[in-house]
Amino acid sequence: MQRTIDMDNGSSILPILDHRIMSYKTYFGFYTKDGNSFVLSIVIFGLQAPVIWSANPDIPVYRDAILNFTREGDLLLSDNNGAMVWSTTTKSKSVAGMSLDVSGNLVIFNQDNSSAWQSFDHPTDTLVMGQSLCTGMNLSVMTSNTEWPSHRVYLSVQWNGLLYTFQFAFYTKLFEANTGSSCSYFRNGSFGFPQKIFSLPFARSLQYMRLEPDGHLRLYEMQGVGQDSLMVLDVLSTEMKFCDYPMACGNYGVCSKGQCSCPSFSNFKFQNERLPSDGCVPLSIPSCNQAQNQQLIQVNNVSYFSNSVFLLLASSTSEIVCKQSCLTSCNCRALIFQKNVYGSDGGYCLLLSDGMVILFADDSSNRFLAFVKVQGNRPEKRRTSNIVVSSIAGFCLISTLVCVAVWKKYKKNEEPLFDVIPGIPKRFSFHELEVATDHFSVKLGGGGFGSVFKGKVGRQTIAVKRLEGLDQGMEEFLAEVKTIGRIHHFNLIRLVGFCAEKSHKLLVYEYLSNGSLDKWIFPKSTVFSLSWKTRRDIILGIARGLSYLHEECEQKIAHLDIKPQNILLDGKFSAKVSDFGLSKMINREQSKVMTRMRGTRGYLAPEWLGSKITEKADIYSFGIVMIEIICGRENLDESQPEESIHLISLLQEKARFGQLSDLVDGSSNDMRLHMQEVVEAMKLAMWCLQVDSSRRPLMSTIAKVLEGVMNMEEIPDCTLVPSFESNNTVGSGSSYIPSESHLSGPR
Repeated sequence: MQRTIDMDNGSSILPILDHRIMSYKTYFGFYTKDGNSFVLSIVIFGLQAPVIWSANPDIPVYRDAILNFTREGDLLLSDNNGAMVWSTTTKSKSVAGMSLDVSGNLVIFNQDNSSAWQSFDHPTDTLVMGQSLCTGMNLSVMTSNTEWPSHRVYLSVQWNGLLYTFQFAFYTKLFEANTGSSCSYFRNGSFGFPQKIFSLPFARSLQYMRLEPDGHLRLYEMQGVGQDSLMVLDVLSTEMKFCDYPMACGNYGVCSKGQCSCPSFSNFKFQNERLPSDGCVPLSIPSCNQAQNQQLIQVNNVSYFSNSVFLLLASSTSEIVCKQSCLTSCNCRALIFQKNVYGSDGGYCLLLSDGMVILFADDSSNRFLAFVKVQGNRPEKRRTSNIVVSSIAGFCLISTLVCVAVWKKYKKNEEPLFDVIPGIPKRFSFHELEVATDHFSVKLGGGGFGSVFKGKVGRQTIAVKRLEGLDQGMEEFLAEVKTIGRIHHFNLIRLVGFCAEKSHKLLVYEYLSNGSLDKWIFPKSTVFSLSWKTRRDIILGIARGLSYLHEECEQKIAHLDIKPQNILLDGKFSAKVSDFGLSKMINREQSKVMTRMRGTRGYLAPEWLGSKITEKADIYSFGIVMIEIICGRENLDESQPEESIHLISLLQEKARFGQLSDLVDGSSNDMRLHMQEVVEAMKLAMWCLQVDSSRRPLMSTIAKVLEGVMNMEEIPDCTLVPSFESNNTVGSGSSYIPSESHLSGPR
């Protein structure tokens, strides 16, 4: 390696590779600002020394760290204590060398001189001209605000446009487009899709685009050696005004027409007088010990900045109850109330704690009311009135409780007491859901126990599952509500609410824009094909969700109906396991449970023959889904030639002859480029498909293998199909003999 290169901004780099872009030189090496901590980066030499890519931006290494280009072709970064920090995971990809190309792209190339890995496919916060942001990639940056130091802003490509996300507040903004493309291209004069273009000034020299800690995406142009880069455009400014950025005015800030202020300067002050965008602080922080002296001040013509969060978390109530709830809650710092569109007294209420009060935005809608809690004496007259009102309210409440108790006594035999189920979310009336779904007019799909309809509550889009087949409906309904109402995990569908009204049984879920997995892996058209990275992330997401159900809940939960139709995808193609209608609770001390056969043909584990099952039945089904994702076809496909109808039998045959690559989805060129990794994933799926359930790994083990934390040995045997005559159906009279050994555990 060369000697250390000092940059004009006081930083330095120990270069490993260099190349010239136009009249500028780029370096790949160990970059440092303080001479103590180092980030493996690609840097343009200049006054600002812009970093255009980093391997370990959040985990700097220290002196004596080692970068190892291994004999197997992997580039490994380890810290001075030997801990691995970062890797290209290019082992066994016939790697021949590494270069820094003319675009500032670090490329690891194979013996065919084609790319095995490149930094352009793994952007951090910056794009250079000629680079693309594609599905599965993110531009991301940590916020600069000390209030949210570990939270990120993201820019990512979705099938229907460009998505802007602020992680802390669940804030999203979609720049919609009928893309027809899985990439947004940064070209001279433009950034975006063919149908959605952000116009850029034409380049006079090298340009780069950076997502910055305040959430803005800015375009810079190099000015020449010894000069600062020139900021030439705030790229998203045509679509996002100043107040649209979630961090524009900070905590308690009120953003109006590009200016930051506080809710009331008699009760608040700027955190930093010179920087109003840092937010506001109360002059007197509300104290739980002096709740009787607190009051709510109204902030006119504003609403909570993120309607998506409001609609996600708000509850249905009246304005009076909403205010009283905030005043009696120690944690409540402010509230937003949205009046009912029909003009009644009711509406939607959202109480905001310290962690959520980040910005109020200009909104002339008179249906939104914002109130901020302040410490201060309320007038004696109002206090007396409140005592009277409270007394009347208390009497009414007691009367209501008595009436409810009497009503429940008479309704006890008619409907189950859902209200006593712990962790139950919001309960809707059937009329509310009828209105929300426009009388169930937009059907999203259906299954054995009901149909799913698209709807809207306020501005929140929802998916409503209406249970049918009432002979089994109640049991499945209770199972799903009890199960998913108490569990929370990123890779499990979130239950928003439910309806249990006479014969009407409905479940209200979060709506996931990309629908179910089956339509992406069994497409009717081959115009769009999922990349290997996206498929791998989906597989990992399913594994993490099932690992949580099997190993992290108080009781083990066996899902028992894992199939692509029950895997839903959000706007970022993150997988969420859904449909818990067939799930089964298993006590920790139980090794197996008895249950009637349930599930879907093609995904049933062999042990269903004896009706004694464990959560390992899910792992078998997961293995089927994993192979379907990789092969792009269904396990049982009767449109195939007779010898190819059953995918797992075909998998077994191909594995024995070392021809697994023959089964990989032929519609995806990207899958072919990652063939070695894809074949390894197929072997992992075969481990899950062992006939003897005791030989299947835990879901947490599968997740660790997919994450690269654990490795797997070669497969000594490829017997995946039980020894009964028909592989297409499972008969109650069949039996099987488990094979001896299929796949060893991780090492």
